[in-house]
Amino acid sequence: MRFIIIIVFVLFSYNLYPQDHSPATVRQENGLIAIFQESSIHGHIRNFFMATINREDLTSYYTNATGGAIGFTTGNFKGFEAGVKGIFTFKTFGSDLGLEDPITGANAKWEYELYDVLNQGNFKDLDRLEELYIRYRFGKSYISYGKLESGYTPLLNHSDGRMKPFAHRGFWGYFNLNMQHNVNLGWLDGVSPRSTTEWFDLEEGLGLFFNGFQPNGERANYHGFYPVNGIGIFNYNYQIKNFNLAIYDIFIDKLHNTIWTEANYVYNGFNLGLQYVYQTPMNFSEGMAYENRYIQPDENGLVLSSQLGWGNNRFNFAFAYTHAFDTGRFLFPKELGRDRFFTSIPRSRLEGLGAANVYTLKGEFLLPRPALHFGVELQQVKGTTPGDFQFNKYNMDESFQVNTHLTYAFNGFLNGLNFDLLWVYRENQNTRDAESIFNKSNFNQLNFVTNFNF
Repeated sequence: MRFIIIIVFVLFSYNLYPQDHSPATVRQENGLIAIFQESSIHGHIRNFFMATINREDLTSYYTNATGGAIGFTTGNFKGFEAGVKGIFTFKTFGSDLGLEDPITGANAKWEYELYDVLNQGNFKDLDRLEELYIRYRFGKSYISYGKLESGYTPLLNHSDGRMKPFAHRGFWGYFNLNMQHNVNLGWLDGVSPRSTTEWFDLEEGLGLFFNGFQPNGERANYHGFYPVNGIGIFNYNYQIKNFNLAIYDIFIDKLHNTIWTEANYVYNGFNLGLQYVYQTPMNFSEGMAYENRYIQPDENGLVLSSQLGWGNNRFNFAFAYTHAFDTGRFLFPKELGRDRFFTSIPRSRLEGLGAANVYTLKGEFLLPRPALHFGVELQQVKGTTPGDFQFNKYNMDESFQVNTHLTYAFNGFLNGLNFDLLWVYRENQNTRDAESIFNKSNFNQLNFVTNFNF
């Protein structure tokens, strides 16, 4: 609760400073008071209802989480500014998430992700100091250091799809060279994964979640075996007329290096996108026991993803196809972010797979006034065989999934308030025994989120 006390103190102090300056309280242009008088407050209030309806003979779960975030950013002083942000969550109602299913012996999965997956059963003491940083701005560029929301990458990202998103610690720099070129540089040495409340050094943070299986079928156990010093990020973006190009190089010390290249071209309502990704393992894994390796020395994740779409101001349609080659599994720590391939959709990502094909058909309807968005995503995953672990880290089956998404944003007096409804249906194509599908597949899931952003 310490960060809440700090934020309340700062906000209280902020309100003590008069906003109308009489002659007795002349504003000092370069004084400390001026820095706070020019500060800004931002945040959100969120309510998240989630219900997972498993097969009739299996246990279903539901929960409702309520929380919010408050951020404070000082005014600018000779280019410098500082920020702090806290986030909190608590359970308002729901079923017993610890109730074991009588067939599988397991309990809730997705619902715990609204709280703290590393401390299941704690539904009240769920606060986190999400940001605490200093930033220097120059021109249209900046550099930041501390606990911060890093710039977007298609792998390491915020992924704000629960009550607490991914947060990172370290250095981040954004350099706007001109209208066509910009560069991001980052070095991160800490993480607070999504759906957790604690901060971790990378050595402790990587592998906190389920480690999956090795290519030979052994259960993987790499948590705590990699003394990772940091994550290096380089991103170059180029844009001209209807074409844009983005190149990302994400280096995770002692694990692997990932090159992600993405190009998009738009013409007359049509858009074409290509993503090419290649991974190279570091030599560090060669001296480790097989079961303790995050990546095997002979694995090179290789993925090609494409998308063709058409749209206007009311409708958008797209077909996306992704192929993961048989050169190795595509791997990226789940503690850091979620992959954003053209075929990636909520509750289904490519991470952990190789020698697989993913097909996604998307359609959406947009109504600007009122701000209404309705979308449908159909996804088919092919080439994954349970029991064949060579290219299947999490022992997933081929699957079919439907996501239906409805968003409504208010205008006028209620501006900032929006409703977000996501319905997910997923089913396995081959294995349907209870242990294989419980909380993984053959379920319906309802997500209803109310957000007020300020």
